[in-house]
Amino acid sequence: MSLFRIACVSVLVLTACASPGTSFEDVMRRTQPLMPQRPDPTTYGTRPENPVRVGWGDKGVMAYFGLLRGPKGEPVAWRRMGDCCEFTQVDGRANERGRLSIFEVTYEGLDTPVVLYVDAYTGGSVYAPWGFTLEGGPDAPPPSGNEPDIIDL
Repeated sequence: MSLFRIACVSVLVLTACASPGTSFEDVMRRTQPLMPQRPDPTTYGTRPENPVRVGWGDKGVMAYFGLLRGPKGEPVAWRRMGDCCEFTQVDGRANERGRLSIFEVTYEGLDTPVVLYVDAYTGGSVYAPWGFTLEGGPDAPPPSGNEPDIIDL
């Protein structure tokens, strides 16, 4: 008896999902893929309205800067300059307040340090700002193996 119920439910589901004149290819052409929208590369990280959203607090910030490299794989030096831009993050359970952290970032050969805005409270897909790469990213050169652990500014 239960096998009969399963068969009936299956037929109903298949009938409900099918619509006349619509092929699988038509549905796939109209459906957008579920991929994160890449932020504007010209302002990503360099403007408070488009910060690098690392999440995980200080651990997320340290992990991000540990992977950030110059355009030829150069290790970066960074220093925290302070906070700005207080915001309220609305969560399904509660409202949490946060601030963006401001970092000055440089690497050997860069004329002027770059100021980056980092959100340690909100996670998301992270990218390299304009003129930088992420270690292990598609544009990153292979590691040389002789990079120093700490760079003084």
